[in-house]
Amino acid sequence: MNPRITGEELRRTFGSGSTEVHALDGVSLEVFPGELTVVTGPSGSGKTTLLNLLGGLDRPTSGRVLLDDGRVLSDLPEDEVLKTRRSRIGYVFQTFGLIPVLSAAENVEVPLRLVNTPAAERAEKVAAMLERVGLARHAKQRPHELSGGQQQRVGVARALVSGPDILIADEPTGQLDSDTAATIMDLIMELTHELGIATIVSTHDPLLRQRADRVIELLDGVLVS
Repeated sequence: MNPRITGEELRRTFGSGSTEVHALDGVSLEVFPGELTVVTGPSGSGKTTLLNLLGGLDRPTSGRVLLDDGRVLSDLPEDEVLKTRRSRIGYVFQTFGLIPVLSAAENVEVPLRLVNTPAAERAEKVAAMLERVGLARHAKQRPHELSGGQQQRVGVARALVSGPDILIADEPTGQLDSDTAATIMDLIMELTHELGIATIVSTHDPLLRQRADRVIELLDGVLVS
């Protein structure tokens, strides 16, 4: 099986001269279909930087990000990166990132609107995904009417509704209590295996490592295990 996304000798430097910071220093990894890879490490270890590079939200100072279709994501023009993000990559954020004035269903629908999915198809896909994450009865509720765990389930549904084959989740349980965090990680694990998604999740919580198929540990921007 070929990796769906590969990072090769990724380096990301911020600043210059005496203020230069090496957020990542030569990190290489592969993420495979149906695999949940967890990236761990203390705050400031480079987890978010790594995920931003893999997801096309930032570009490496050196090294490259390869997709399984042969394209080098980190070298593509910005409009092609945007198209790739919308079609192939789903994101789950620590702060949920929901639009307050929209209902749960409307938040999940946003990625489909961005790619001009027909209305009937949007409705069908949104309903199916809300059902899958256990929120079918909460479709009309707005974020402030939902618990933190429910909001993050909406976030997971939104990330996956357009059928991406890569999922990137940056500290998706950072705002949640331990029991709710475990539930969200179980959901991500189930969907990863069920849908054959290549998933990479960052966390500083050692308890969440148990759910991983593979664990990568960063320290000061360097891969240590």
